[in-house]
Amino acid sequence: MVTERDADGGRSRRQLLTALGVASTTIAGCTDMLSDGNSSGTNDGPDFAESKGADQWPGIDAGLVLSDFEDLEEWTSRSDSAEIAPAPDEARIGSQAAVIESDEGTAGAEFRFPDKLDLTGWDVSLAVKPESVDRIAVEFLAPTRSERLTSVRPVPDEFDGWFRLDCGYQQKPGDDPDLSNVTGINVIAHGPDSGPTRLLVDDLRQTESAANGAVILAFQGGHQSHYDVAAEMLAERDWAAAVPVTPERIGEAGRMGLDELRDLRDRGWDVCSLPTVSTPLPEQPADRQRQVLESARDALASEGFEDGARHLFVPDGRMNADTYDVARDVHESAFLYSAGTTAVPPTDPHVIPYIWGPALHTGVRRHTNLSDQYGLLTVVRVPRIVDEDDVGVDENRMSLDDFGLLLDHLEHRGLDVVTPSDLVDGEFERAGSDDETAHWERPNGVVLEAGRSHAFEGSGAETTPTFDLDDGVVVADVSHDGAAIAVDVTDVDGRGRSENLLTTSGNATGESIASVESGTYELEVDADGAWSIELSQPSVRADDLSELPVQASGTGSAFVGPLWTEGDVRIEATHDGDGQFVVDGHGGDGSREILVHRTGSFDNSRSYKAGGVVWLNVEADGDWTLEIVDS
Repeated sequence: MVTERDADGGRSRRQLLTALGVASTTIAGCTDMLSDGNSSGTNDGPDFAESKGADQWPGIDAGLVLSDFEDLEEWTSRSDSAEIAPAPDEARIGSQAAVIESDEGTAGAEFRFPDKLDLTGWDVSLAVKPESVDRIAVEFLAPTRSERLTSVRPVPDEFDGWFRLDCGYQQKPGDDPDLSNVTGINVIAHGPDSGPTRLLVDDLRQTESAANGAVILAFQGGHQSHYDVAAEMLAERDWAAAVPVTPERIGEAGRMGLDELRDLRDRGWDVCSLPTVSTPLPEQPADRQRQVLESARDALASEGFEDGARHLFVPDGRMNADTYDVARDVHESAFLYSAGTTAVPPTDPHVIPYIWGPALHTGVRRHTNLSDQYGLLTVVRVPRIVDEDDVGVDENRMSLDDFGLLLDHLEHRGLDVVTPSDLVDGEFERAGSDDETAHWERPNGVVLEAGRSHAFEGSGAETTPTFDLDDGVVVADVSHDGAAIAVDVTDVDGRGRSENLLTTSGNATGESIASVESGTYELEVDADGAWSIELSQPSVRADDLSELPVQASGTGSAFVGPLWTEGDVRIEATHDGDGQFVVDGHGGDGSREILVHRTGSFDNSRSYKAGGVVWLNVEADGDWTLEIVDS
């Protein structure tokens, strides 16, 4: 379906706001707030510029204006080599935009608030035109640069037109930031190494955040494993997803056919457009790009996928200004591979970033955690799903074990799993509209009853006989004569995924703990010598629970807990070994969250969505420390 346009080819203001889920009453409320020149107490410090309305896209008129770049004395350059200057011919709102430029590889500008700015429950976006820019970073000092949140957006090589940058957070270095005390915003353009760097900016503003973070799972390519494996695992949770497909490849060997795609459509999935191109879109003229996008869209619509065909996954992550303009005209949303989080819904629905799913331990968990903490959206691209042994190195595949861990993590974090159609059609609850917070009541008496116990002995690589466990936790005490041992546990009556129970090297003994559901299990042991394993399900009483803060240290594999937590906690962790360092959180309710999964030395912090009785399990090949505090 072609979206109705204004005469100048841009989406009408009312259509745009409707697509963003902004109700008329909200728009009126924002205008009223702006009329007083401030946010009526929501933000204590700066006087907000009067809203002049959106003169032309990507200027918008929702939310509150932070800077309209009319008074550039509010901004200062970040270095002697950079400057910020007016650009009246490029104005998106008001009489001028601004240009941040340098002859070197970076150029930046700073905007400081005399008093604090409260961005709790707000997202920030701005109009940008990257004329000579590879990457844009926006830093939120909360209140200092040591406690900052950073939004980073790579820019496609060929793209030099205007778009709207939604500042989802990707980095949170150092101490915990306090969004109720933001003292400044830095806009930093990274250009070619030798320069020059040139970025046009306008219309910096805030809009209300979603009350809850969200995730879109995009099963790119429509592989058979997406239907046979992933669809069933999502159905167990009553989740729907996106499946971007190339119309010409539907029904190819190893890919879903029309019947399977229609079945997913009927379950609420979006079958989205992923056009095939022999020549990258930016290397084609605009009229040819339009033909490619319209042809793929119409082919899907003719097969009954009208809803999903509204959404484009840009092939090869290649986009120029023509691609962007055509995509806005042909589709209601467009997804561009560049990593990162964005707003729910984004103010610009045609440059929605997504991240590569197999990077579960090196980006995906961090992005989804930030989405949970700040009400943002993460889009995860899931390739073909295979057994662990078939993943290979640098292959576009995701292991079944990692995919299961991803779903468990999203469920534990309580993120909304949505589709592209949900994003453009739905109304999202705004932050601050529900003041209810979870209240955890400390238990009395028995928390967990004692369960079963088992003992096994063997040598080398073996699989144990099956055994039964009860709901709760299981503790493994492992001894071995060799240099290293790894123990995986598999629920043979359930989904059949293997999860690591313990891995240790250089230590004769180790212990670990894991949350388990009632069922039948087996252990897969990989060792280079004789070993013995004792499994137990201990009873836990309220008197056993330690209050935060807690500090712990050790060598090799061990666990910390049980701990009593009343909500989110922060883990400060260090590791001085050369091998794998893994920290998992396990809840007495059966929940699990992967907190750290790194190789080598480590010294950083992680958030943990705890609450109630929890344990922290550590797998390490060296000395480690943990400090657990309330977040």
